[in-house]
Amino acid sequence: MQSMSTASRADGFAQQNASLLFRWLFIGTVLAAGMLFWIAPRPPLGDLPQHAGQVALLRDLLTGSSPWAGLVRINYFTPYLLGYGVALALSFVMPVLGALKLCMMLAFYGFVASGIALRKEFDADARLDWLYIPGFFGFAWQFGFYTYLLAVPLGWYFLILAKRYAVAPTFARALGVLAGGVVLFFSHGLVFAFSCAIGAAFLPVYIRRLGPLVRAALPYAGLGLLTIAYLLYVRHQDLVVPVGPAHAAPPILWGWEGPTGWHRIYNFLVYTVASEARDAWFSLGLVFMLATPWLIGARLNGRQPAALLPMLVLLLTWLAMPSEALGIAFLFERFAIFLLPAYALMFRAASAHEQAAAAPRARWVQLALIALVWANIGVLAVREYRFARENAPFETLLAKTQPGQRALNLVFAPASPIIHNPWTYHSYALWYQAERRGFVDVNFAYFLPQIVRFRPDRIPVVNPGMRGVTPQTFNWKAVDGRIYRYIFVRHTEPLPPHLFDNDECTIVPLGSVPGWSLFERRACR
Repeated sequence: MQSMSTASRADGFAQQNASLLFRWLFIGTVLAAGMLFWIAPRPPLGDLPQHAGQVALLRDLLTGSSPWAGLVRINYFTPYLLGYGVALALSFVMPVLGALKLCMMLAFYGFVASGIALRKEFDADARLDWLYIPGFFGFAWQFGFYTYLLAVPLGWYFLILAKRYAVAPTFARALGVLAGGVVLFFSHGLVFAFSCAIGAAFLPVYIRRLGPLVRAALPYAGLGLLTIAYLLYVRHQDLVVPVGPAHAAPPILWGWEGPTGWHRIYNFLVYTVASEARDAWFSLGLVFMLATPWLIGARLNGRQPAALLPMLVLLLTWLAMPSEALGIAFLFERFAIFLLPAYALMFRAASAHEQAAAAPRARWVQLALIALVWANIGVLAVREYRFARENAPFETLLAKTQPGQRALNLVFAPASPIIHNPWTYHSYALWYQAERRGFVDVNFAYFLPQIVRFRPDRIPVVNPGMRGVTPQTFNWKAVDGRIYRYIFVRHTEPLPPHLFDNDECTIVPLGSVPGWSLFERRACR
């Protein structure tokens, strides 16, 4: 008996040490993953230059120093207010790019922390905390959805408020849900709608009587009124996305169209850890991550069925949300960031007996999971380093420009062979706007939720709907080329010698580097 007791204590001690080791490895990995935002001086995150341009433009407008005040105006009633507001404040003490990097790094740390906090709220399995790391660096991160990334951890924290309110609906907690929802609304509309849908779904799980259920829904009704007020504001303030021949775009694209529309079913899994099918091998690691709870003996959280609701709402989003609406693309795709955290939440914390029974196998599984997470981070880090080296010559072109000019960004080759993102370069020339007080088209000031919008009578001909422009189809007059001082051209094939021929203005080359050419419009007739 004494021998068995000694062996039991030894096993318990070994299990405790292993858990402690895994926890410290987890903390170190999270801290190291935060360095991904700093490896490349200009991160290869598709939309990030546009967001940097918005912050720089907003700062100059607020300080009265912008040369573009007659072209754009500030849209204060925007669901992007928080992300731009924080970056704006930081931009007064550091460069805009540094402010965005810092905000995104803190958003990543907040994403992991919010996942752990929600896991504790539902008494889920702590061994699955590793699943919170790789999902942040999937589709939404690689496309540079800055405001969305900042809102995601707030959405997860909102669910804690919503769950506690559903369990015990008091007046103070109702105010907390209402206030948290308002903050979330001004962080990002999509995260707001997603989190409110889950929070509202908690109510009937914990409240079974109709009268109390209706009263408990009042905070969500208030948030619904806020949404209606925003839609009315958009309608009456000329903030809708322009339409017409020059701005033609389908109002809604569901992503199910065409003979390959069914790819949407498995693409969502790819988007959890990548941005295109070329990285489908990442999905092999994702399959192992999804198998991890079963391999370590975890059990579904039958004690708290509400823990399954985030995954249920996510599945509905996956299958029913459009891919594009109101000119805003990649709607359902970005929600892949929630897949792994929502999945981990479904499994309850194992008892000491259950952990001991599965301990030998679980340790090997966790080691394999850690290796996969490290491999994922390592691949992304190497790609950023290679991208930074390849694009260093772009700085020489940027240095040839004078500040405060209007520029056209012609992207004939938006993909990056290093980053494996089909839209890595589609906004890269916006660094001229972000750092040299210029203004570059195509510009995010065109889009509905932006904090800086075009004035209704100053919307340019060049717009996001003009996709598929090639060197062979480019037309100087069709893009109103004479309004631009500089033309940044991203290309991987030689440009036609007569690309900018016109009878209005003289166009001269200022320089070329691998992948880029810069032209200047001189005198016009």
